[in-house]
Amino acid sequence: MTCQRARATLLCGLATFAALQIGMSLVMDHWLPVLHDAEYGCKLALLQQRRAQQPESSLTLVLGSSRSGLGVDPAVFPVCRGGDGRETLVFNFAITGCGPVQELQILKRLLRQGVRPDRLLIEVHPLMLHQENGIGEECWIEPRRMDWQDLLLVADYVFDRRGLIWKWCRTRVAPWYSNRFLILNRVARTWLDSQAQFDPWTGLTADGWLPYRRETVSADEYQHGLESAQKEYGPMLAGYRITEPADRALQTLLGLCRDEGIETALFLMPEASRFRDWYGPEARGQLDDYLAHLSQQWHVPVYDGTTWCDDGDFTDGHHLLSRGATHFSRRFGRQVVAELVARPTRFAQRPASDAQ
Repeated sequence: MTCQRARATLLCGLATFAALQIGMSLVMDHWLPVLHDAEYGCKLALLQQRRAQQPESSLTLVLGSSRSGLGVDPAVFPVCRGGDGRETLVFNFAITGCGPVQELQILKRLLRQGVRPDRLLIEVHPLMLHQENGIGEECWIEPRRMDWQDLLLVADYVFDRRGLIWKWCRTRVAPWYSNRFLILNRVARTWLDSQAQFDPWTGLTADGWLPYRRETVSADEYQHGLESAQKEYGPMLAGYRITEPADRALQTLLGLCRDEGIETALFLMPEASRFRDWYGPEARGQLDDYLAHLSQQWHVPVYDGTTWCDDGDFTDGHHLLSRGATHFSRRFGRQVVAELVARPTRFAQRPASDAQ
């Protein structure tokens, strides 16, 4: 009898544990993504608030990397109206470490959650186009931040497919543990020490922009940042080329936009002169030819903002200080956003019920 009770107690405990883990996975994937992907979850909540404030506006999203996340401030854009007379709401949905694979992942996730933009501005990070043997965008992909549909998508574009799936499965065996710091940051922050309480996404503006935490950097700090960037991107700069996984992801993203009737444009963020020199003429020529081909093939405009900022606008040669972001965003709003919104639409307007 005692053995039977012990067995029953053990089985009950295991069942409760499994139910708690499965329940947390469902909550994270369907209702509170902030518990496993803080940056995405915070931006989604802000976007939903902005849409509630401007329900009649069309929606223009910026997708990109931390370059766009720190460098694009929609608050300084001019008011833009499309051919239908509606004002457009522009929101910065750039995510740290994003290249074409994760940009595709993010758009698909947004569509699943009922967010369908009318227009999409897609950052092309030149060094994220070189992805092979585990270098490139794959270095920034965090399995913990993905749901199972994200995993199935991203696994088709990475070098270490088995490793990605294994890491994801490990995070989902016990999501309460894997995401404990994110969960506690939301529900019981005082239980954490001061270092674990750090949450940069609380600094996001209402339009999704994350201003750099300091107004200026010293010459030594700038040089250190530049050296760190060169070390970080060295493997992608060596023998630079546009590789198949990145190209396939970007082509798939453009195809998805076409199928969904989303007006699209590509853009490059600014880089300091020293940073630009690292490419060399051959790599830059390859990039220019590739973007010209994409523009012609998919009938999308390409805006090259590489030289739009002075060296003093950067923290490290490719991330903008807040004053640099303001300088860049004013020009970006005039020459990119306003032009894209004013372009005649190539797609039939969808019913309002489909756009919700």
